[in-house]
Amino acid sequence: MGRLNVQNVLSSELARRRFFLRPGEPMASELMGPPGEGIYLGRTDTLRTPVYWDFKRLANPHVAVMGMTGSGKSYFVKAFITRAHQAWGTNALILDWAGEYTPWVKRAGGRTIRLGSAHSLNILDCTQAAASSRSRAQAEAKEKKPARTARASTPRMRIEQVLGAMLVLTDLGKHPRQLREIKGALERAYVKKHLALDKEAKSSADGKRMPLFSDVLAQLKSRQSGRKGDEDLEAAVQKIEAFCAKGADYLSRAGGVRLDELVGSGLVSVDLSGLPSEAHRSLAGLTILQFLKERMRAEGWSASRRLALIVVADEAWKIAQDERSDLVAIMREGRKYAFGLVVASQNPTDLSKTILSNAGTVIAFRLMLAEFRQFVGQSMHCPPQTIVQMERYQVGQALVRMAFEKPGSFDGPFVISRIEGEEPRLKWHLEVDKMEIEMDREDFRKRLWRMGCSDAQIQSVSEAFESADRSLDAEELARMLTAFGFSRSPILSFLRGLGVSDPDLVKIFSRLQARSLGVPTDKVVSVVVLDDVSTQKRP
Repeated sequence: MGRLNVQNVLSSELARRRFFLRPGEPMASELMGPPGEGIYLGRTDTLRTPVYWDFKRLANPHVAVMGMTGSGKSYFVKAFITRAHQAWGTNALILDWAGEYTPWVKRAGGRTIRLGSAHSLNILDCTQAAASSRSRAQAEAKEKKPARTARASTPRMRIEQVLGAMLVLTDLGKHPRQLREIKGALERAYVKKHLALDKEAKSSADGKRMPLFSDVLAQLKSRQSGRKGDEDLEAAVQKIEAFCAKGADYLSRAGGVRLDELVGSGLVSVDLSGLPSEAHRSLAGLTILQFLKERMRAEGWSASRRLALIVVADEAWKIAQDERSDLVAIMREGRKYAFGLVVASQNPTDLSKTILSNAGTVIAFRLMLAEFRQFVGQSMHCPPQTIVQMERYQVGQALVRMAFEKPGSFDGPFVISRIEGEEPRLKWHLEVDKMEIEMDREDFRKRLWRMGCSDAQIQSVSEAFESADRSLDAEELARMLTAFGFSRSPILSFLRGLGVSDPDLVKIFSRLQARSLGVPTDKVVSVVVLDDVSTQKRP
């Protein structure tokens, strides 16, 4: 029989081995990061470690989200973009296929663009990337770079993008003659407006000169008169006609929504639910993504790495499956342009494997179908027992995998017990003598956790702040931390980290020491407070 050898092992070594965890979890240092950075998502299921999402520490800012109806998917998206705006001033653009975000966006003070009856979009406008945003100019000034004006694309470039979208959404790729007819009609529509095919438009004002889809249809029909019985030409006419008919003519009206109205102005939702078919919704979504891609390429990379925009594509299955889609292209390259993409779907198999493999964060909520769970398990490299558990997840519970920019000791999936809240980032105030120190609540709670406070202790401090109208005296906080069993040295470091000065620390601890000795605080002559508690002068 073997012998059992007992050895002394540090708790840090046990934590690094993590042989107790089923499934494993990343280290707290990987999930939390420095105080004041990242947006709070929730706590891990096993060790209750707070999870903070910070795009600067991840391989890229893109997120793939999956989950059945009612599992917490939409709740997560709302919380995510709300907190990103509060933390970094990040703008959000939602491409809303079903119109489910419209009521929430209105309550949140955002703007809703309803394509169809209310708003139109000129798919042939090649000036959408022309205007450089104010935020970009400010960033370049901060980086001491000469200001640039984002360039417009040429008509020929726009033609290729329109044809690319139609190849994704129709069977045009199987009919080369139809493709040539539509391409020729597009070229003639621009030329008739006196626009050179290979010349950039000078400014966004040139958008008024751009042709419409109805102009393309007119070019095709003009060729029909002399070519009776040409089936390919007739089919090409029908394909364009489908986007010009009454009730579906949002691509054939002058004016239209500008890209500057969609980005750079907080929270905007493009409601596509009023369009007549999935093909219309997908074409509109692809067009906006193409405009965005051209804008971010024209504006270029920013060394500040500010996450300027998050785009949400929810249930965009038709453009999320095809490898040729601009959704996939943006997923591959958006990181270098400070551009984040959130792709959400009830059906994981609707998402291209390229999207899942390139997303820096993958989140899977409850999935009932074994086929879906198996697909997610293979994509996230989950052990079989983890896949089985996904059927029994509670609302808000999710399997998460993060690809960190610097790989850590654990890179597998882990479970968040519940995605928490879309409530605003509340401010707490610490009263120090005659001044107040304002603190973000979640940042403060993170600091307490890193200090070593338990969940119950953090909750006690939270209740103390809330009961005092979110304002607490620094001396009371120090007293509570002392009562929790912390020595003077970590309490001093903690308060210094919050911005409490050394003279104020002397006053706080002198009063605490006086009270512990039963000495009136007005009788204290002097107290010297040292980080090393072995040396101390008493009153």
